[in-house]
Amino acid sequence: MKQNFLEVITMNGQASIQDLGRLNAQHLGFSASGAADEFAFLSANQLITNKLSIKPVHNITKTNNKPANDAAIEITLGQISFKANAACTIAITGADCQAKINNLTINNWQCHQLHAGDIIAFAMPKNQLHSYLTILGGFTCQTAQQPWLGSLSQTVNEMALGFTGEALRVGSKLYFSTQNQPLAEATSAQKTQLASLKANRPTTAPALFYPKHKLTLRVMPSRLFLQMSSVQQQQFLATEYVISPDSNRMGYRLQVKPPQTSSPSPDKKILTQQLRRQCLLSMPVTYGMVQFPDNEQPIILMKERQTMGGYPVLGTVMQTDLFRLSQMRPGGEVAFTLITHPQAQQQLRTFYQKLY
Repeated sequence: MKQNFLEVITMNGQASIQDLGRLNAQHLGFSASGAADEFAFLSANQLITNKLSIKPVHNITKTNNKPANDAAIEITLGQISFKANAACTIAITGADCQAKINNLTINNWQCHQLHAGDIIAFAMPKNQLHSYLTILGGFTCQTAQQPWLGSLSQTVNEMALGFTGEALRVGSKLYFSTQNQPLAEATSAQKTQLASLKANRPTTAPALFYPKHKLTLRVMPSRLFLQMSSVQQQQFLATEYVISPDSNRMGYRLQVKPPQTSSPSPDKKILTQQLRRQCLLSMPVTYGMVQFPDNEQPIILMKERQTMGGYPVLGTVMQTDLFRLSQMRPGGEVAFTLITHPQAQQQLRTFYQKLY
């Protein structure tokens, strides 16, 4: 039986298989992982499953009228190319890598058709970090691969366990099922729908989602933050930060913006030693927590975070802002403002209602 795949033929950046992650595995000691930018990831799935789905042809399975959480290739900083050994429909979103099919430039945030032998190449993007390449039915890095703990997502620090396949490299094959691909015997009505692939009409408005300059992160305050004096709270909220080069999918490290880099005297510390002494024991951590080490340079926990941490926590960034943050490069400017739990929950509900 012929197997269908995209093969990695060149690779100078980073790439991995990602879906929405294994959300119920932290108590077992495993990272949740998952797509860094869920807006771009879900938009790619939506492009195919909502706008281009043709049920008699694609046989797309939906649950509660939601598009499938199909595993995509998350490409970081481009510089990768693939060769298709079978026809397939793909969608690309996220950072604009000036993608090309057979040396012809194609549009980002849209669907495209690949034929057997076609080569799709991604250059380094001018801005942002992560791009997503999605296919009907999703990718796997092994034949007949099954999700591990409910997910196909790969985590760098857990690759040695062997549960999610090997890290992607030149020669790696990303498998997909022909059951979910367009067939030659499509009806005339289906062909009309398939024609929209060539029209290349964007179905999302990414420019409205991502910040053009500084990103203000909305944070739900922790109990520790509420114990701080109002002066200390305002000092934290008034401080501007830049993203450190040490940031990655595990955590984004922030540094105080250069004009404010003079070391504060002990009495001007944002978090007093008395409050720090309340945080001596490690505790479970979650996505978006703002850790506050002794140097008062915040660490925001991201998708490949650890499961336990011992730093004081000032709050948790709302998830939709984390998707925006994941696309920002070192040197990008961020600040914090407060939001209530109900407000953050409503924002997240609205986000998923639109995309998932």
